[in-house]
Amino acid sequence: MNILIKIGSERAVDENDLLPLKEENTTWFLTEELQAKWSEETANSKIQDVKPKLWKSVLKMLTAKDFLILITAGSLNTVGRILQPLLLGYLLKSLIIARLKHNYLLYGCASAFGINELISSLSMHQFDYRCEVLGTRISSALKGLVYMKALLLNKDTLLRFSTGQVIDLVSNDVQRIEGDTFQLFFLGIRSIVELLTVTFFLVYLIGWQAVMGIILLCMCLPYVAGLSYAGAVLRLRTAAVTDHRITLINQVVSGIRAIKCNVWEDEYRGKIKNVRR
Repeated sequence: MNILIKIGSERAVDENDLLPLKEENTTWFLTEELQAKWSEETANSKIQDVKPKLWKSVLKMLTAKDFLILITAGSLNTVGRILQPLLLGYLLKSLIIARLKHNYLLYGCASAFGINELISSLSMHQFDYRCEVLGTRISSALKGLVYMKALLLNKDTLLRFSTGQVIDLVSNDVQRIEGDTFQLFFLGIRSIVELLTVTFFLVYLIGWQAVMGIILLCMCLPYVAGLSYAGAVLRLRTAAVTDHRITLINQVVSGIRAIKCNVWEDEYRGKIKNVRR
């Protein structure tokens, strides 16, 4: 990366200056891998007489190395976040009651606090980086799978779906996987472990009175879940309107010659404005 930055400071960077893409990160390789996993899941579902699950095929694309890195980085970050207030509290308490003589335990606590912050920061950045890489790979594989599926469908099946639905599926639904899916999945597990550990330390160090705040947060979970459900319903309505708008725009662009010949500009302009409202 330093070489690329140095080249960019001297001249404009072109495509040949970029690092070559590994075969395992190409869209074709990822699509073929997901297609194989999906075919395997479909065959197993037919034998067990159940509905196939796409998320199972997606999870099978993750290797043991990916799981190991995510679990290790997430665990280190969780331990660091738990130790941070404990070390800071002991450090402040020692500074308040410390005597004039040297306290080597205090020096050790300060050093442990700095090392803990360093490890926690590195593990957090590694975790976020790995989640972004995996999200990009899965997003590319799903887009390729949608493209391959569209090529294999017959004309009657294609007529059931509009162009807007396909564009919305690729640009919105699949694109969300690239951002936060893996982070939310692993952060949910880490949050449960962190919540239980923090609750234990609060009861042990302070008392049961300190747990009232955690109980209040737990009571707010149904409220947050309700808001999430309401947001999902609104997103579905928005997706339907978006599909209709994109389909209408596509029809206008495809039939622009007929619209011009029959002077239908005002009518379609009104329809588009009504949809965009």
